[in-house]
Amino acid sequence: MNDYQRYAKKFSLMLLVSVLTIIGIAGGGLNTLPASAASSNAYVYYISDNDLYRVPSNGGSAQLITENFESAYSLSTNKYLYFMMDENSTSLQRLSLTEPSALITSFGGDKEILNYTINDNYIYFMDTTGSIYRSPADAADESQIKRIIDNGDANFPSFSIVKGRVYYNALKSNSTTWVASKAKDGSGNILWIASGAVYGARHIQENNTTLSLMVNTDPSETEYSLNCMVLYSLPFNGGAPKAANAKAPLDTNEVFSGKLTSNYYLYNKGIKLDANGEYNYSTGKGYLIDKNGKIFQLSQSSVVEISEISSNKLAYVDAKGKAYVSTVANGKVTSTKMLPISNATAVRTLMYGAAAGSTIFFNKTDAYVLNADLSLTKAAGVVWEYMAYALNIPGLFYINELDNDSLYRLSNDGKTKLRLSADPVSQIITITAI
Repeated sequence: MNDYQRYAKKFSLMLLVSVLTIIGIAGGGLNTLPASAASSNAYVYYISDNDLYRVPSNGGSAQLITENFESAYSLSTNKYLYFMMDENSTSLQRLSLTEPSALITSFGGDKEILNYTINDNYIYFMDTTGSIYRSPADAADESQIKRIIDNGDANFPSFSIVKGRVYYNALKSNSTTWVASKAKDGSGNILWIASGAVYGARHIQENNTTLSLMVNTDPSETEYSLNCMVLYSLPFNGGAPKAANAKAPLDTNEVFSGKLTSNYYLYNKGIKLDANGEYNYSTGKGYLIDKNGKIFQLSQSSVVEISEISSNKLAYVDAKGKAYVSTVANGKVTSTKMLPISNATAVRTLMYGAAAGSTIFFNKTDAYVLNADLSLTKAAGVVWEYMAYALNIPGLFYINELDNDSLYRLSNDGKTKLRLSADPVSQIITITAI
């Protein structure tokens, strides 16, 4: 159960840092790291025998960074590695990557930090007062930290940086939670988008022209699943935010069991919870809603995973472990192909530059790269629970259980595997463009 799914029970853990679900770690499932400029060169940071190493993504000698390293969420520049000590920590730490035998130091003074990210070589973080700060991520000290936002809602600390603006949950008139945005350097006026809150990266997505946000219009309700989820779209070239379904909000559990893509929100209509408060994907059916409020059925079963191949083509995995590719046009599904994968569990589309790269399905033992003709290239032994990738950096990085738990890179087309480490690896920490 991920942080978003906790709402299906009683969302009493509002201060959980949503960024903890961004990185894919050993045993934690395959997920994505924040976007960077497209680069074919990167460092992969990993743990071996409790020590932190990094290795070039194209192969080369591994470098020991520090011994006995633990972290819950890490991001880096070429000069510093930033991290939190554990999931409950509110102290941001950093480690120099250029100074020999460098010590771990705190960053942010005495601020209790709930969430942070790195964007264009600046680090941004929100503290428990709801203020958002930024600093050059490679700054020698804390003197360049600047508060850029002073009205964030610390109960909903998720924020994202998209095309030069910070999108965050704010307190309007010091009382009501609203989704808002402001220029990432703190200049200019606040843009008020919608009453309510956005719960993290899973509920905010962009395409070339529009930002989409799934907003909970009643975030104060922490006990029951209500019809309070509204999809908003915001054009990048200016214009007012548009609500797709303001008159017919969606059910919270149905929405939180789904996912936002660049052009649609997948939700599972009629899904129920099991005795343990987990989503019972054997109930419900998969539906899509677009930014104009058009709703149509995608699947006869609930959809566990979905990934957008293009604006009119979707790859997904249903509750029965079956994998599909569907074509969508004019608000309906025009064709669907079931793929020959048994017990599928996940699907991701890698992004490299402006366009989608490879779409890859997973089951419990292997990966399958989707080819242009919808045939599959099998990558045996690539297990999704031990995988990580970063937007705009080619390849999937995984721990190979068939080779002494060594670190490997799988090419985007699934045809080439490159061994990056000889020693066993227990965790992939982060991936950073060089």
